[in-house]
Amino acid sequence: MGSKEVLKPAIDKGDIKIVGEQYTDRWLPENAQKNMEQILTANNNKVDAVVAANDGTAGGAVAAMTAQGLSGVPISGQDADQAALNRIARGLQTVTIWKDARTLGQKAAEVAAELAKGTAMDKIPGAFKWADGPNKVSLDTILLKPVPVTRDNLDAVISAGWSTKEQVCRGATANPPAACK
Repeated sequence: MGSKEVLKPAIDKGDIKIVGEQYTDRWLPENAQKNMEQILTANNNKVDAVVAANDGTAGGAVAAMTAQGLSGVPISGQDADQAALNRIARGLQTVTIWKDARTLGQKAAEVAAELAKGTAMDKIPGAFKWADGPNKVSLDTILLKPVPVTRDNLDAVISAGWSTKEQVCRGATANPPAACK
C-alpha cells in the first residue's frame, strides 16, 4: 500500500489537506527543490508535512524548507539512501523507508530457482495477484516488509551493515540520536 492509499481516509475526512502535489522530473533533488519552493510560495510557507516519493525528492524538499528558515516539518522519503540517513540523524528528515536490497535479492533468487524448477508462481509461498496500480494490471507479487527508519532506530541500518556510523552520523552534533552517541 502506498502513501496515498494510507492517507486517503484522512484526506477524505478533511483531516489532511493536500496543498501541493508536483511531478518531479527524473526525481532529481534539484527539481524537487524547485517544486517545493513553488509550493511554499503558493502557501505562504504554511506546509505541515511533506510526503516525498523517494529520498532524493525529500532532500530537495529539505533544501527548500531550510532556505526559507523552516524546520521541524515532518518529511518522509524512501530508499534509505546515505544522504537521507544522515538527514534523519541531523533532524532534517523524519523517516525513510528501508527495503534492504540484500533481502530483496535473496528473495528474488529463491523465486527464480523455484520458477526454474517449474513451480508455478501461484504455488510459491507468499505469492499473490496484485492489481491495485493505476492501470489495474494483474501482477504476480510477493511483498516484503519494509522498515521505517527514524532517529529512534537508525542503529538498525548501521548494525545491518547498510551504512556506517560515520556516514549516518556525520555532522549530527546537536542533539544526536542514540545511534550516533
